[in-house]
Amino acid sequence: MTAVDAMKPTVLVLDDEKNIRGSIEIALEPEGYHVLSAHDAASAMRTLHERVVDLLLLDIKLGEIDGLTFFKKLQIQGMDVPVIFISGNATLTEAAQAVKLGGFDFIEKPFTAEKLAVSVRRCLEYTQLQRRLQGSEALSRVPEIVGDSPGIQKLVGDALRVAGTNASVLISGESGTGKELVANSIHAHSPRHDGPFVKVNCSAIPENLIESELFGHERGAFTGATGAKRGLFEVANRGTIFLDEVADLALPAQAKILRALQSGEIQKVGSERGVKVDVRVLSGTHKDLKKAIANGSFREDLYYRLNVVPLRIPSLRERADDIPLLVSVILQRLCAKNNLKEKHIDEDVLWEMRRYSWPGNVRELENVLERMLIMSGERITVMSLPDELFTTEAEPSNTDSSLREYRDKTEREYIIATLRKYHGNVTQAAVELGVRRPYLHKRMGVLGISKRDIYGQ
Repeated sequence: MTAVDAMKPTVLVLDDEKNIRGSIEIALEPEGYHVLSAHDAASAMRTLHERVVDLLLLDIKLGEIDGLTFFKKLQIQGMDVPVIFISGNATLTEAAQAVKLGGFDFIEKPFTAEKLAVSVRRCLEYTQLQRRLQGSEALSRVPEIVGDSPGIQKLVGDALRVAGTNASVLISGESGTGKELVANSIHAHSPRHDGPFVKVNCSAIPENLIESELFGHERGAFTGATGAKRGLFEVANRGTIFLDEVADLALPAQAKILRALQSGEIQKVGSERGVKVDVRVLSGTHKDLKKAIANGSFREDLYYRLNVVPLRIPSLRERADDIPLLVSVILQRLCAKNNLKEKHIDEDVLWEMRRYSWPGNVRELENVLERMLIMSGERITVMSLPDELFTTEAEPSNTDSSLREYRDKTEREYIIATLRKYHGNVTQAAVELGVRRPYLHKRMGVLGISKRDIYGQ
């Protein structure tokens, strides 16, 4: 196929009559379409696995298999290609069934070139409109990247700038920071938003299956390959693929991805033919890829292919001031998810959340909030907080741990001094400290403040 042909909509004609295939090609080529032909179901299926097809013209009456059965087979395999049925002797019932199954139109033979061209044009326009609408809906469903901190505002700005390009983006950040959210947002704001967004969790696919999952396979390519399968790169054609935890890919898979990025072509397991794909690649990792390159577990040439534009997501402890806003947004979503009324959350809770280091980042925050939302009463108080938020075990480094110990020691001394001032009256001490009585009791327990500390007995 020439570069010009690649820009034209591709129409595949499946008809066992050579003259019909020829007349359709003569009718559609001058209208700006690239026409492919297949004389039987097997060759048509092979073309659909190997090429991107925008429209299928399908004869209902075929030799070895009828068109309706072939169409159902495509649907079972997840091949979302619009279909116009054609036939010279189909019954009224077959025509109705063709449209009911999801066919765009039904054209009886003989038909004029003009009628065929009009139906094809309307079908492609309708398909494009549907994809635009789906893209708009997908954009509205993409959760917003929430935060006012400088690090998050820079991330949002950089993501929007790179979204309009085809550049590969490497999104780095600790587990739970929201790498998939950033990737999804880039896709949704890109010119490819009409196309698919395909996420691949590289760490979850066994090494012996990764090549088949990414690039597909032919029937009989290996034991258990009972049918042909499209790979995720082909599923993502004209859209975006997000390779999450890309550092976990084995070296052989890295080599195949590099070749696909360089050539724009993939090769299925068990096939000698290449398949052209138009895919934008985003990738994510919580690991240091430069260290992985140094120890030989990641290819340097692939790193430079993936890391055209690097984006780093700050950890939640780096943007603790964003927590109140994050809590508000997440709670609204969780209330809707669990069919619960919105609950007020006390300031003491937010204050304690800002003190915690959140090793699991936003994902951990969401889990804690959902637990508190379900298990609390009419409001979320400090007594609803899980005990782990009051421990120092989750601190990520010695420096953070030392700082926490210093803060706890200082806070403990201040609370003891205030309680002594009010002769152990917790209510009056809480007013002086600007916190609620239940919260002060909780902190006294966490910091190990006893009556002996207050009264010296």
